[in-house]
Amino acid sequence: TATRAKHARAEHARAGHGRAAAPWRPAWSALGPRNTVLASDFAPVSVLLATHLKTAAKAPRTKSVHAWVTGPGGWKRDLALKLWSGHSRTDGTWSNRLSLPPEAPAGNYSVGFLATNSRGQRAWRGSAASFSVSKTSHVPLDVSPTGPLQMTSSGREVVAKLFRPAHTSSAYATFTGPDGRILNAGFSLVSGNVDYGMWQATLQMPASAAPGTWRISTSYATAPGSVWNAGPATAVALRQTSAFTVTARPTRIRRGSPVVLSGRLTGRLPNGAYGGLARRRLQLMFRWNAGGAGPQRINGVTTDAKGRFRVSGYAARNGWMWLTWAGDPLYQAGTSRTFWITIK
Repeated sequence: TATRAKHARAEHARAGHGRAAAPWRPAWSALGPRNTVLASDFAPVSVLLATHLKTAAKAPRTKSVHAWVTGPGGWKRDLALKLWSGHSRTDGTWSNRLSLPPEAPAGNYSVGFLATNSRGQRAWRGSAASFSVSKTSHVPLDVSPTGPLQMTSSGREVVAKLFRPAHTSSAYATFTGPDGRILNAGFSLVSGNVDYGMWQATLQMPASAAPGTWRISTSYATAPGSVWNAGPATAVALRQTSAFTVTARPTRIRRGSPVVLSGRLTGRLPNGAYGGLARRRLQLMFRWNAGGAGPQRINGVTTDAKGRFRVSGYAARNGWMWLTWAGDPLYQAGTSRTFWITIK
C-alpha cells in the first residue's frame, strides 16, 4: 500500500541509503580582528572577534557560530559568538569579545570560525583572523628605596616586589645582614592573579640593623603545603647613622689665636649603642659673618682608633666654625653643631 511504501522509504533513508544533503557553503566576510596588538599586564584585556555570514535564501539558517582561538604554547579558547546585526540568520554579523587573562602568553594568536546550521551541518573558516599580545616587562625582584639605604632613628622601611609569571600560592623574603642577622617578611599579591602577578613584602628594618650589604632572597610555593622553591635574589647596601660629640674652646679669641675643636665621631652599632669610627677624615669649616659668604675648609683631622679627634682652626673675623664628614659605604655623612667665634 501507499502507507507501507512511505514507511519503507523512511527506513531506507534512516539506514543511510537516502540522498545526501546538499553541501552548506555560507559566504564569510568581515573577518576580524586584523593587525591588532593588545598590551597586556596585570589586568585582563579583551579583543572583539567578528565575522559576517551570508547563505542562500532557501539554505538552512545559521544556528550558531563559534570562534576557535589558538596562541603560543598550545593556548586555546572556544568562544560562542552572538548575532549582533542582520535581518535574519541567513545574512548577519556574529561577534563577541574575548577576554584574555593576565597569564595569557605573549605572541601571535590565530582565530578560526566554525558555523553550524539548523540541520547540524558545519562550515569551517580557518586562520580567518589574528591578533598579537605584548607583555609589559618586569624585573624578577625589585627593592625600594634603591640602595644604599639610609637608616633613620626610627628604622627603615624596605619594600620588595616579586614578579611571578607562573602559579604561586605564597611567598616570603629573607633579609640576611652582614652580621648574620635574619629578618623575614611575607609577600601579598597586589596585582594580577596567582597565575601571573606582582607580590609585595614590606619589612621595617630596626634602627640597630648592621651597616653593610644585606642579601635578600625569596622563596615561593606553588600550592598550600608544597615545598618551598628558591626565587630571585638581590642585595642592598645599608648605611647607618653617624653622630658628632664636639666642643670648641675658646670661642672668644684674639686675632691670630687658635680655636681647638675636640670630640668624637661615632656610628650606630648593631647593639643599638654608638661606637667610635676610627680613621675617618674630618674637615674643619669656617664661614665669616657676611652676606653671601661661602664656607671655607681651614683644616683637617683623622680620628684615632676610638673615633676621637682634636683639631685647631684660626679665624680672622667673626664667624661660624664646625666639622664635617663625607661619610663612607657603612655610615652616612655627618655635620657637627656650629660654634660662633668672636674676635676680641
